[in-house]
Amino acid sequence: MSAAAFAMRAYRQVESQGVPADKLYVLGLDGILEYLRRAEAALRQPDGKDLPLKGQALGRAYQLVEHLLAVLPDGPQLAEQPVGERLERVYTYLLARLAQANIFDDLQAIEDCRTVVTALRDSWLQGLEQAA
Repeated sequence: MSAAAFAMRAYRQVESQGVPADKLYVLGLDGILEYLRRAEAALRQPDGKDLPLKGQALGRAYQLVEHLLAVLPDGPQLAEQPVGERLERVYTYLLARLAQANIFDDLQAIEDCRTVVTALRDSWLQGLEQAA
């Protein structure tokens, strides 16, 4: 089973348990932010970098972004949704920056990801508030 198929199946299982998709999305973004925080802390250790912790944290952030990308509608559905197209580009950007951060211990790449994910989260929450 591909990673995308696995992510879709896991997402549907959780959603079928009554967790609203909006809440799942916010939880996913919160998870990414937490893993970014852990990766940064691992790189800023006063007694030296904790590379295993950094790698694990960035790997999990990467998996969450992959999951968000996997659950976007694809094919003609995505082409009809400008927001979906933009999110696809944002997620692809995040994956590239997370890889950069992991390979080169790049704190700026982590900060770039944090800025983007925070903006996504804030915009999503603002949209939910306006819809309520």
